[in-house]
Order: sequence, then structure tokens, then C-alpha cells
Amino acid sequence: MGFVIYDLETTGLNKRFDQILQFAAVHTDANLVVQEQVEFEGRLRPHILPSPGALHVTGGHYANLIDPLRPSYDAMLGDIYGTMKRWTPSMFVGFNSISYDEEVLRQAFYESLRAPIYVTNRDGNSRGDLLKLARVVGTLQPDVLKTTRGQDGRRVFRLADLARANGVHPGRSHTASGDVATTLALCRLIAAEAPILWSSFMRFSNKAEVLSFIAERDAFSVFEFKRGVQDVHPVTAIGFKPADKNVRYCLDLTADLGALRRMTPAELMIEIGKPDGPILRMKANGSPILAELWELDQGLLGDFTEADLETTAANVRGDTAFVQRLVAAAIASERVWPKSKYVEFQIYEGFIQDWDEDVCRRFHAAAWRDRPALIDRFQDPRLKKLARRLIYFERPDLLDPDIRGQIDRAIWGRLRGNEPDAPGRSYAATLQELDALVAEIQIVSPSLASYRDHLQAQLVAAA
Repeated sequence: MGFVIYDLETTGLNKRFDQILQFAAVHTDANLVVQEQVEFEGRLRPHILPSPGALHVTGGHYANLIDPLRPSYDAMLGDIYGTMKRWTPSMFVGFNSISYDEEVLRQAFYESLRAPIYVTNRDGNSRGDLLKLARVVGTLQPDVLKTTRGQDGRRVFRLADLARANGVHPGRSHTASGDVATTLALCRLIAAEAPILWSSFMRFSNKAEVLSFIAERDAFSVFEFKRGVQDVHPVTAIGFKPADKNVRYCLDLTADLGALRRMTPAELMIEIGKPDGPILRMKANGSPILAELWELDQGLLGDFTEADLETTAANVRGDTAFVQRLVAAAIASERVWPKSKYVEFQIYEGFIQDWDEDVCRRFHAAAWRDRPALIDRFQDPRLKKLARRLIYFERPDLLDPDIRGQIDRAIWGRLRGNEPDAPGRSYAATLQELDALVAEIQIVSPSLASYRDHLQAQLVAAA
């Protein structure tokens, strides 16, 4: 199986209310030799306001982003989705991709009715995050992956900094194609110089391998990056989150287990709910970095020996009542997210069912003039709303005037600040954000100047 190394450039960091502007990827063989490469870009949707910070970093101009000669956003997503499906099966790798790029892609596929939205971890695909691997390699084998340090003395794992520290020409930073080239070069470096860690990275990109590994061992280690520090935790798996069985509860074997045993249920829930609490919430489908205890240098285990930790793990797993208390406290400490009235936030409020997946395919196969008739074929109310909005953005003339008016009021009202608590950016808030950025950097670039003119014009028009 080969690899897909990919990167996105977006309008900002909000996974639900920003959008993809550029996608680049290479498809390689098992030896990381490039077989094919693609690059797609899309036009800014009318209800999206880019982050001023994003425009400053990339140097992009608002006028260029809305240029009608750019492919439409929907056309770009069709190219991205089709390419990813065509390259299946592969291992999809990005830099900070599990927590950001993957979520942005899923959101885009969801909002554009491209189902299934989970492309990278089904149909034989797997996914890995090079940032996670780089942090481990940079910590365990600093001779292989060199890092610089920030003013606080901590290692810096930004992509461009890693490239420079390791003699990789980063190309044009903050362009999708440049970052793909850098990511690929770092993958090749680690694969060649740290083959054991690279092999582990590939293995645990597969959820089934992760679940098999933790089920067959009383004790193992999990690498976790928190507050700028790479930690390794000797743990034992004790249960899972009922609402998402991909989340596995792992008890830190170096915790004060005696104190945990003496706690009341309420005390235990508070302790486990702390950010540095004794239970790690490991996502089996999130490309975790795992290792056997015997693979670690003694220095990483602190005052504990491998035998000590194995014995502790066996004792914990043999104490069914204690494990049940820990799992109950972990479940009780989970944050409960309220349901949102905004369709963007409803992405995880249920899987898209087979019937609706078929309607999604028919929707995209049909000519635009025939798509309004398919809206009522959807059973999922989220998809009906998204279908109307897709048609509104591409062919508003095809919608019933009343429906078009409702969408007009919802979208432009949000941009004009008629809903003060609405998510996403409004004209006024974005202008305020831009002015704060200019005050900080003491520079008004042509990019920011033209964007400010646009925002001010919209505010005048809305007055």
C-alpha cells in the first residue's frame, strides 16, 4: 500500500466556519516514490470571511479569492473527493492532520453532501500524523530529527523550522504544495534513519492494529504531547467511552493508585476530569504512537522498572470493582456538548445512512436544474438544509423565492452581526480583528489594506 501526503491552505483555523482554499497532495508507492501529484484551488464562498491573520501569513488578496475565474468551491471539493477515492487504499499522512486537516476535510465533505465523509479511515485506508511522529523521533532520537528551541527552551516542531534544522529546503511555506514537499522529505528522512519508529507509525495508523495491541498487553506505553513537552505514559487499558468506542480509557500506572482507591465517586470524577488526571483518553482511530515497555530506555520510566509496571497493571486489571469505578468516573467526567441549531455544528449528530448516501451520489450526478427536485428525497434534515444551501451558492435562481429569501436573511444577517452570538465571522468583528493585527505587526500590507476596504464597504452598505 502506498501513501498520500497532503496539505490544505484555509481561510483560518475554525474547523466549522472556515473553508479550504487550496489542496495539494502526492500519491507515492510503499517506498515514498511519487507516482502522481495534484493541486486544486477553489473560490471563496460568499458567506465566508477569511481570517486577517491567514491573509497576512499567505499574502493572499481578497479580490483574488473571489475571482470568478477560480474554480468554484464545489468543483474543487469534487476534485479532492474524487482523487482521494481514486487513490484508495492508501495511508493518508499530513502534518498536524489528525486534529486539523482531517476535520476540515470532513466538514467540507459533509457540507457539500459528499458521503461517506470518512474517506481516510475506511475502505482499506489508514491515516497518520507526521507531527505526532516528529515529536517522538525528535525526543527519542534527536540525532535523526534535529530541532531548534524557542525562547522558553522547548523544542520547536513547526514544519518550516524542522525542515531548516534538517537540511530540507522548505520551498514556499504556507502554500499547500510547498508544505507537501516538506512533509514528504521529512517522511523519507525518518523512514530511512528511524525505521523502527516509522514501522510503528505505519502499524498504528490502522485502528484494528491499535485495538489488537492494547487488548493483548496488560501494560504498554503511550506518547502524549502536552504544553510543549513530549511525555511517555506507561498505561493499562481499562475501558472505553460508550458514546465513542474509539476513545479508550488508559490508566497511568505511575499514578497514586492507593489515593484513587480511597476516593469517593465524586472525588474520583473530579480527579479523572483534570487535564493532567490519571486516565488518558486515547483515540484508537487517531494514529496514536504506542510502544512496548521493553522498547523504552529506563530513563523514560523514571523510578519504575518494567517488572514493577507489569505487576501493577496485572493487579489493576484483576481488581474488577476498582476498574469499574474508574471507568464510571471517566464516563461521568466527559463533557456533554449541547445540540446546536447551526447545521455546521451538527456534523457528528449521527452518521449519514445508506439511503441518504445514495441520494448524495444522485445529487452530484444530476445537472443543477434537476437538483432541487432531489432535496425532499433526503431523510436526514441536515442534508436537506445543506442541499438547499449548495444550490443557493451555485444556482440561486433555481430555488423557490421564499426559500432563497430565508437563506439570504440567515447568511447576510449573520455577516452583518444581526445575531451577536452566532458562530463564524461578521464584518464588524473581522474588521476589529484586522485592526488589532495591524496594531501588533505595525504593517499594513496591500493584502490587508484591500481587505479592510472591502469590510468597510460592506459595513457602509449594511448601515
